[in-house]
Amino acid sequence: MHTCVGTCAMTAADLQVFSLPALYQQACRIHQQASDLSGADADNVVKAGAAVMQQCQAAIDQLALFSNNEDADDIATADLKYMLIPAMHGDILAQTQVRDPEVRRHTLQSAVRHYSRFLELCEQYGLLTKDVKAAARLDGQEPLDQNTKRQQKVQRFKREREIKAKMADVQMKRMRIAHIQEEDGVADDLDEESERETSLLQIERETMKAVEQTQMLQQEVHLLEHAASIPPDQRQQPPRPPPPDVMQHLLGAASNLQRQRQNLQAQVFRPTVALPTVSVEQQGMVELQRMQEAQQKEAAAAAHKAAHEDSDEESDAKVDKQRAWDDWKDENPSGWGNSKLRPTA
Repeated sequence: MHTCVGTCAMTAADLQVFSLPALYQQACRIHQQASDLSGADADNVVKAGAAVMQQCQAAIDQLALFSNNEDADDIATADLKYMLIPAMHGDILAQTQVRDPEVRRHTLQSAVRHYSRFLELCEQYGLLTKDVKAAARLDGQEPLDQNTKRQQKVQRFKREREIKAKMADVQMKRMRIAHIQEEDGVADDLDEESERETSLLQIERETMKAVEQTQMLQQEVHLLEHAASIPPDQRQQPPRPPPPDVMQHLLGAASNLQRQRQNLQAQVFRPTVALPTVSVEQQGMVELQRMQEAQQKEAAAAAHKAAHEDSDEESDAKVDKQRAWDDWKDENPSGWGNSKLRPTA
């Protein structure tokens, strides 16, 4: 189980002793933890993250890192990442899990305000694309129709994928530059350029995420406000469960329907050809047995034929003897040698 140690136990007085870079590192760590946790652990992380985000924003305001009379080129590379603090604060508040609808509504409204602050800051420095500006309704135009919103959402999704791939390429480039600098022992401005490019890409990605989150949170806030406006006596009560006998009957009917559904599926999705009844190995054994039986029959026939060939000479002798006997009987009819039985002349 993930736990939030160190930062979750810090008070506001403890956080004030940290510098802005240290606070930003803690904010990033808590922001990542909040997206990976759930339940009571997530609530503790969210509370700690909100305190860290507030301290970060207070430090940014105190240092006056961002001004109305500047553009994006005037911001130092190391300070670009601090523009993400309001968006991270909105993410933290949006992940708050509370049961009270009123508390949930106030929390979501606070998250929407932080997202709006982030988008307005990016608009001030010209870091919003035309589609994001239109979706956030910062261009002063009329609300978009559903078809346009759908098309812009698809375009933002494609752009997010491109940004993710480009950030991976920049990260690989920075790793190669760091390796070269470590070997040569020299500093190169290319590392700062890649860091600035990474920060700008991350800001662009967060602006698209902020627009999506703002739209969803506003819809949820609208639903919570509508639910709160309904008088308690008119709110829909949870339905009472059916009697036990009716429940048993319903369960039996559901079981029968499930079996019928399975039977229909078995009839619809059955194969269109006859499936084999034996495996390849079993068919091979059958063929081997047939071949062995055929070989045995051929061997028996060959042995029988050889035995008959050996007795051919004996058969010829018997035939000659029988023929000689037949010839003698033809020459000497039966009773021919008995002269006494001959009739007298």
